[in-house]
Amino acid sequence: RVASPPSLQLVSVAPRASPLPQVSAMPAMKRPAAASGVASAAKKGRRTADPNLAKYDSIAAAVRDADGYPSGIKAMLASAVKVSLAAPRDVRHGFAESMLAMMEEVLKSVEASVRQKVAELELKVGESDQEKAVREAAVDSTTASCAVLTEALEGAKAKLTAANEEHAKAKAALQAVEAAQKSGDEALHAAADRKAQLEAVSTGDYALVKETTSPKLLKAFLKAAQGFGFDAHLVKAAESTFAKAAGDKGMFDGLVVTELDAAFAAALAAVGEELASGEPAKAERAAAVEAARAEAAAKAEVDQALKAKLCETQAVLAAAVGAKKAAEKAAKDFGPEMQKASADLAAADKELAERLAVLATFEVLAARTTPPPPEPEAPPPAEEAPAEEKAEGEAPPIAGDAVMAEATA
Repeated sequence: RVASPPSLQLVSVAPRASPLPQVSAMPAMKRPAAASGVASAAKKGRRTADPNLAKYDSIAAAVRDADGYPSGIKAMLASAVKVSLAAPRDVRHGFAESMLAMMEEVLKSVEASVRQKVAELELKVGESDQEKAVREAAVDSTTASCAVLTEALEGAKAKLTAANEEHAKAKAALQAVEAAQKSGDEALHAAADRKAQLEAVSTGDYALVKETTSPKLLKAFLKAAQGFGFDAHLVKAAESTFAKAAGDKGMFDGLVVTELDAAFAAALAAVGEELASGEPAKAERAAAVEAARAEAAAKAEVDQALKAKLCETQAVLAAAVGAKKAAEKAAKDFGPEMQKASADLAAADKELAERLAVLATFEVLAARTTPPPPEPEAPPPAEEAPAEEKAEGEAPPIAGDAVMAEATA
């Protein structure tokens, strides 16, 4: 047997190489694997909803409810919660970080305010026994004060009544001495007037009627003499005597003139003595009036002072009664107040827990970073074709293959 040349062997082998790649590439063309890859890519490209939307809303609500900040600022911060927290910290914009810092300040202020409220309510509830004792003691104290002030008021009324009586007596005494002064002074004034009249008539009309026979002057003199209380027989005799001319007068007429002179002298002496003795009495009456006036003024001052004291005591008692009523009401309201304080404390504890939860949620969202990318999935292993399919897919051996085998060998 003659062997073929090596070049021919190569030529004869080359055309048969094409079926081999077709057989080895068959597993990569399997349709189920290709369909799975397309579906996975479609899922990765689909946008998923943010799972933190409810958390954003709770944070925004807490910001809006904060006290001590302008409503416009709170509204701005609340509207920026979602956009500021949506991005992780490592890819977050600096402006968003600034907004988050302000939000954190607001949330912490809310937490501090609620915590302070809880502390105050805890203190109030914790000191309930002491507060109850204080209120009961206030009732006892105000009750005792009202009793003391009521007694003091009755005493002030009694003193004022006595002072009023003393003042009334002093005023009556003043009125009496003033009346006596008026009466005595009037009598003294009348005596002085009578003296002046006596002197005027004695040196006036009386002197003229002795020298003349004027009926007019005589009539005036006789009227004055009657007013002075001269003896009626003497006045009648004077009328006859002074109606005569000087040459017609006799011894009797001379006696009448003598009696008239004596009457004038006696009247002047009497009125002079009255005036002389009346001056000391006048001074005494004036002094009595001044003393009575001073006494009445002193009694009036005492009266006014006691009235002021009474008014002051009444005012203090009214205030004490008001304090007693307030203390009694406070003692009565203690139970309901403590019940309300306990309920408020429970509500404040719940609110604090909610605020702390919101703050914790905020801090977690603010601190989160981008998670690492998932590891790529390993490709599924290629499945081998059944023996029958493999046998059907192989090409039948040819002469060139045998020659290649022999040459290789």
